[in-house]
Formats: sequence, structure tokens, C-alpha cells
Amino acid sequence: MYRLPNELLEHILEYLAKRDLWAVLQVSTRFRNVATVPFLSRFGISQSNLQSGTLSLSDSFFLILVVAQICPIQRLVCFQQHEPGSQLRYKRLASILAITAPIPDIVIYNRQYMLQRTRRETVHLLSRIPQAATDTFLVVKGVNMYISRPRQAPAIRWKLLPPPLGGPSIHLSTSMKVLLLLFGIPLLFAYLVCAIVNCGVVLIWAYRRVSQPRWPQSERIIEDAGLLVFDDWMRIQTLPGRLTTITLTEQRSPVLTLRPLPELPKDVYSSLLPSLDLGFYLLHLRVQTKTDLTYTELIDVVQRHAYLTHLTLQPNALRASSLTTPPIPPWSESRISTLTAPAPYIPHLLPVAPAVQHIYIPFQPAPASGPAGLAPPAFDLAAHRTALAAIATLAAAPLTLTLAFRLNASALPWRVPPPDPATPLPRLHELALCAEGRARFQAAVICALVPWLARFPGLGRVSFAHGAVERIPFTQRALLAEAICAACRDVRSVQDVAFNIVDD
Repeated sequence: MYRLPNELLEHILEYLAKRDLWAVLQVSTRFRNVATVPFLSRFGISQSNLQSGTLSLSDSFFLILVVAQICPIQRLVCFQQHEPGSQLRYKRLASILAITAPIPDIVIYNRQYMLQRTRRETVHLLSRIPQAATDTFLVVKGVNMYISRPRQAPAIRWKLLPPPLGGPSIHLSTSMKVLLLLFGIPLLFAYLVCAIVNCGVVLIWAYRRVSQPRWPQSERIIEDAGLLVFDDWMRIQTLPGRLTTITLTEQRSPVLTLRPLPELPKDVYSSLLPSLDLGFYLLHLRVQTKTDLTYTELIDVVQRHAYLTHLTLQPNALRASSLTTPPIPPWSESRISTLTAPAPYIPHLLPVAPAVQHIYIPFQPAPASGPAGLAPPAFDLAAHRTALAAIATLAAAPLTLTLAFRLNASALPWRVPPPDPATPLPRLHELALCAEGRARFQAAVICALVPWLARFPGLGRVSFAHGAVERIPFTQRALLAEAICAACRDVRSVQDVAFNIVDD
């Protein structure tokens, strides 16, 4: 039999059952090499799966060890077709992953059985993978991003200290200072007791650090990330820079918030962005201020999620130097209907939202040309006009534009004579005005607004945010509404002007 060629042996082995093939694998090195592929094919693992390094399993996790001896596993998908059935399968998977070489990409699906029980099983599995002892974990869970670093012991938990160390500092009145002077001895006694208690805390922490075993990884993950619940799937990816990302999907929170992570170097953060792919679970993308994304990185994340409907960018969310990159061509597959971004970002973001229906532009101060003082901020009129010119190029369904102003700022658009003619916005149907800060729209300010509103010839409705207008008598309010109707020919009735005064 040893003289038979491998091709003939493979043909013979095709007629054997799983149990018999497993016995053949134990005979010799040659039989193991010949029988491995027929044995794996009984579990739905083809030659193309081995070449691509992709493995999909719902049971029989010992196959991970078998395949790992043939070729490195690049992607492992678990429980995609069938439910886990019991938490024992999760424990078996965790045990196999603990003795296997790190797999760069692991996707674990969750079905109805594990919906309310993913906290214990997920933490147990994450604590058993080889990366838990060496890599920094970044848990991406909806609006939150958590960092968990491997360490020997938990942080010291200081006991409550008396004020001002135990809470925010406060301004004391003269009478309070007198009382503190009178009761100074009890206060010093309280400080002494707290110092003794915290010395005991330090000694207990040092004793546990030296004498007790290393802090369990599962407790560390719970301490840093809290509950780990996912509705459909969890993805574990190993990235450069000793970083492992854990992405959890939740149908109840289809939001992803990108925030600054000062704990990570910039190059590591940049390598993280291409790994974020939530598919149709991501509907709303937020980018917080000082995230320092480049324009190209943002566009890559957006175009990777074709089901995105809301895009929100806070001021200074993008790196200013990256905005010199020419805007991309209009993205025809975009489903973004709501766009919130500062005025300088609007011309660069409209190509990824050509069918946008609602645009919100917050107040954007002009770049400071000198030292900051007590003078009110100046409105960035140039960026405002550039944004309106970009919006004017859109041609689709009616558009609602919301503008926010600080009414104490200088260079507001209705206070500066426009050097250019009115910008036609054919899509603009409704204009909503908001007031940031304490100042509110007064009757005199609204009167000054009327000539500026005439710059939008297609405007059909004007509204103010709730609480943005101070109390105005009804008769004066009616006159203001009539003046707006006269300035905007498509605002045909005073009912199309909503002041939304809170006390009404």
C-alpha cells in the first residue's frame, strides 16, 4: 500500500467516514499529508479555504489545530450558520484559541440563546486568546471606545477624602472660613483618619501584588470595558503596534463615535480605522473634536458603510492640512440624508452626501489673527459663503438648512453687506435658525435678518429653534412674519414662519 501513488490514495480515502479518516491521520506523516484534505472536506473545509486561510466553524473546534498545522489561519468565523446551543461550545472554543497561534481576524456570531448571556462568555473568551497577555485591547462598542492594557494588578482605589481633596474646589464665604477655623481640629482629625486608611489600602495592594497570583485577564477586561454585550457578532482583530480591537454590534445603538485616543500613537490609530467595518449596523457616524482624522481616512470609513444615513463632525475633528486634498467625485451609492459639520467641512463632505436632505452648520468662529482677548468671536463669513456656494450645486429633493449663530459675534452675515449677488439655492425649502450661547433673537435682530433672507429666493419656510427667540408681543410678531413673507416670495403665509417661543 505504501507503493501506491498519493493520487490513488486520495481517491480511496474519499470513501472513508470521518472516524476512519481520523484514524488514518495517526498512521504516519505521509498518510497525514494525504488524508488531511479529504478529512477536512467532511466538515465543509475546501482547498480554497485552506489557500485563503479562512475557516468557518460552528462545532468541532479541534479542526482549528489541524488546519493551523497546514497553513496559518487568517480569518476564523464561528457560529455563522448555527446557534451555539450551549455555553460549553464557547468554552471549548476559548480553550482551543488559548493554545493556537494568534489569529488576525476572528468573527463570532451571537444568536438568540446568547443574547442576555454574552457578558460572561465573551469576557472568558477574550481573556483566553494569546493577545490578552501582550496586546492593548480597544473595545469599540457603539458610542464608546475603551482602552484595556495588560497589567499585573488593578489600580489603587483611594478611599473618600475630605474636601477639597475629595471633591471639586469651592469658594468659601467668610462665615464658612470662621467655622473652619473653629472646627479645625476635627477637620485635621478627619484628614489623619483618611491618611491612615489610605496607607492601609496601599499596603494591602502591595501585599496582593507580591503574594497573590497575577490579576486575571477577565477581571481586567471587566474593570476597563464593563459589560460586553453584542446582538449579532463580535469581531476580534490583531493590528500592528500590539493593538487588538474588539468590535461589538448592537441593533439598539447603530452609532459609532470616533474620539481622540491619546493613549495610542497616531500611526496605530490610523491602522485602526481600516479595520472598522460594521456593515449595515452602522447608521450614524460621529467624529468628536480633536480626533485629528485626515480627510482621506474619513472618506474611507464613510464609503465602507453604504447604509450610513447620518454623518456628524464636530469642529476641529479633521486635520486642517488634509482639507487641501481635492474632493472626491459624487458618491452615487450614498444614503446619507442628514449632515452636521462646520462650514469649512461642507464643500468636502457634500460629494459623499449628494442626496442629503438636512444640513446643520454650527457656529464657526473665524481663525484668530491675534492674541485671544475679551472681544466677542468673529463669525467665519468666508467659510459660510463657501459652504452656501457648495450647497447651491446640489440638485435633488427639497433641502432643510439649519444655521447656528452666536448673536454676540461680529461679522454675522446679515450685518455685513454682501459683495456678491444672492446665492441661488434651488433645493432650499426650509431655513432653521439656532442661537448658541445666552443671547437670543430679538425683534431688532429679526428685522435685520429680513433683507438677508431675501438672498434665498427658493425659500418656502423659516423657523427658529425652540427657545431661540425672546418673548415678542403677538402684534409685533405678526409684523415680522409679514415682512419675511414679503422678502421671500415662496413664503406665502405667516403660518410658514415659526418663532417657537417657549412661553407660548
